[in-house]
Amino acid sequence: MKERVVTFALALAAFALFYTLMAPKPSAPQERVTRPISIEAGPNGHAALFRWLEAERVPVASFRERYTELSRHFAPSSATGHLLITATPHDYPIRASEVEPLRAWIAAGNTLLVLAGLSDTPEWSMAEGYDVAFMQNMESMTGLRFVAIEVEADAAESAEAAEEEGESAASPSMSPALAAMRLDEPQEFTLVPNGLHAFFSGVESAVAVSEYPASKWRAYSVSSPLLLELAHEAESGSPVLWELRQGEGRILVTGYGSLFTNKLLGRADNARLLANIVRETLGPHGSVILDDAHQGLVAFYDPDAFFGDARLHRSLGWLVALWFVFVLGAQRLRPLASTWSPLDITSFVRATGGFMARVLKPAAAGQRLFANFFNDVRRQIGLPADGGPVWEWLDAHSSMDTREIARLAALHARTMSGHRVDLVKLHNALVRARESLN
Repeated sequence: MKERVVTFALALAAFALFYTLMAPKPSAPQERVTRPISIEAGPNGHAALFRWLEAERVPVASFRERYTELSRHFAPSSATGHLLITATPHDYPIRASEVEPLRAWIAAGNTLLVLAGLSDTPEWSMAEGYDVAFMQNMESMTGLRFVAIEVEADAAESAEAAEEEGESAASPSMSPALAAMRLDEPQEFTLVPNGLHAFFSGVESAVAVSEYPASKWRAYSVSSPLLLELAHEAESGSPVLWELRQGEGRILVTGYGSLFTNKLLGRADNARLLANIVRETLGPHGSVILDDAHQGLVAFYDPDAFFGDARLHRSLGWLVALWFVFVLGAQRLRPLASTWSPLDITSFVRATGGFMARVLKPAAAGQRLFANFFNDVRRQIGLPADGGPVWEWLDAHSSMDTREIARLAALHARTMSGHRVDLVKLHNALVRARESLN
């Protein structure tokens, strides 16, 4: 029992050391900022929009791929148009490889609606991973260039002052520290139509909310002279909704990223404005597509989603539990098996003979057999053991049959010339010759 307790304590210590060295350290607890995706039920999500369209039997889909996959999943056909809704700034910014496929898809007869955090600054737009190239990416997606109205006015005043003082003018901008300072109370803005339009049927106003300071913007088209300003902000009079034609399709950009979030969809005429846009842009077989991929909800590999998945944590927990069971379970130590296996003399001779038979030529083996035989005879008669033949002595003094001596002499001549001989017969003949000499 004591051994089990010691083993358990050491296992816990090993696991604690592994966790300390390898596991990522949790960050300080903080309030989670929800993002505008179709499954998010928090204040900034689009779950209410998604469920409402489903309830109204409007085809709606969560798109979790890059824009390069749009044509494969939502290919336009005759009299058919789709509406793609995306909120910016993106959590996963648009790539250069996505721009042309997106533009081509729109030009084929579809609509892009961009809910841009320009004239409002929603809290999700200031979260970690903010798109630092937001304005450049907006221009790539929409073909529109946005310039802050306050900057334009301040720049003109600075230019006049600089001319009077004889100095060069520099365009001022909002202090980064001021822009990143959260407001004590969220600021509300009101969108009102510029005039009669199908999008504003029954719409008097729509409401947006900004948790951070926001600028006002003017849009300029870099590709088409026909840019419509459809609505403006009631408080400042600055434009907040633009429409631009792109081939057979269109691009709609609203300066409010919070317009159709869960917390605002039921306010003022926000839902009616969305319903009008869907009615006017959707084709007979088209779908409303919510761009979830660029807000972090992706079908492709996402390391943050992978390591944050509860299934991974449960699997690791089971592995740790099974490891503890294995460590603490009864485990008999097997005796060490000896690898030494002694060989008898017969096996040794057989192994040596087999080796010699594989590497030694028969003629060379025969020569060695004759040399050994001749040396044995030489030692008996007192001659040096140099392996030389002793045929004369054998003919004159030995009791060997002359025919046997002649047969041995013929075999000796054959081996010395390098011809193949039957080693078994040669060995037997030499054994008989030794018996005759003894």
